[in-house]
Amino acid sequence: MRTLSWALSSVLACGLLVHDVAAQPEVFLSSANPGGLEIFFLKDFDINSPGTGPPIFLLTMINDNVERDVTLVMTISTRRFGDLARGQTRAFHLNQIQIVRLSSNDLFTNTGPYHFDDFSVDDNIVADLLKDILSTSRLPSDVYTFAVQLIDATGPISTASADIEIRVTNPRKLDLIFPGSAATGRRDDCIEIFTRLPQFRWESDMKRFQVIIAEAKSGEDPASALNQEPRFIRNFVIQGTFDRSGLSDLVNASNLQGRVEVIPGTSFQYPSSGEVLTFRPGRTYYWRVTGFIESSSGPIPLQGEIFCFRMARIDELGTGRQQIMFILQNFLGSDAEKLFAEGGELEGYRPRKVLFDGKETTLPEILTRLQDLNERYQGYRIE
Repeated sequence: MRTLSWALSSVLACGLLVHDVAAQPEVFLSSANPGGLEIFFLKDFDINSPGTGPPIFLLTMINDNVERDVTLVMTISTRRFGDLARGQTRAFHLNQIQIVRLSSNDLFTNTGPYHFDDFSVDDNIVADLLKDILSTSRLPSDVYTFAVQLIDATGPISTASADIEIRVTNPRKLDLIFPGSAATGRRDDCIEIFTRLPQFRWESDMKRFQVIIAEAKSGEDPASALNQEPRFIRNFVIQGTFDRSGLSDLVNASNLQGRVEVIPGTSFQYPSSGEVLTFRPGRTYYWRVTGFIESSSGPIPLQGEIFCFRMARIDELGTGRQQIMFILQNFLGSDAEKLFAEGGELEGYRPRKVLFDGKETTLPEILTRLQDLNERYQGYRIE
């Protein structure tokens, strides 16, 4: 007669058997770049001339309790063109419960036990991409997928596969908007502004920036002035583009000057206190934004042009047309230029007053409300 103990033993035996059958090697891929990769240089993609930059991805292999000889296969594909390249290692041995951690640099090299012994690029696809690649030395904008799989003597290991996507966008836009205009080195060419706490604005398809502001000094060109103390230095990261751990890694790895702030878009309000640089009436200031592009060879700085502006003197702070134009430029941004420029809806008009909620508003009142108004601004209408 079968006993309870026999039944329990059978269940346990079956459980162990199922566990042994299910146990198989595993492989994992993760990005080595917390902010993603926006540019992928061809030299970092070529197995015959491997790049010396930071790793692109991290690979972890975890073997089960069976010793085995395996090869690692990687396929690189694009959304637009399909499979682009394929690499394969020589067979290597995995001990029981062995964990192997590699980076893309270990695979894209000419030496080492895990390097790609066989790597080939699809000539037909490369021919289609050749024009873009030769003109820029980088891969064109697309989504690139790196997929890996472990293969042993008995055939593919179905669970030992993983992939990771890298979205290459090739950003290049960086245009300053306000305050000021392109610096020529002549003080008279700098636009005059009427607030000591301006809203700095720029347009860009990048997501990480450094802003430097400095006072113009006699005998110095704009670029030299930005390299002299005292100066305002602040680093900005667009909200949602880095998680908190990634942002911490970014700050530590980049050894950035100035503190880092997260902002919702490409603008910030100049702080009112606690800064080494205070805007003073009658003085001229230069400012520049540097955008950082995450690439397969590491962060690449892209400097924008230098803008300059003059702080109005105390005796110039009246209620004239120029001050009203300043308010409109600060509030409407590039829309103000479109409205009053040649062909604009308000070409030839000269503003004489500003109404807020139907009531005329003075210059001091509008300046105190400007930051809140900027956050609420969603367009304009002509009445």
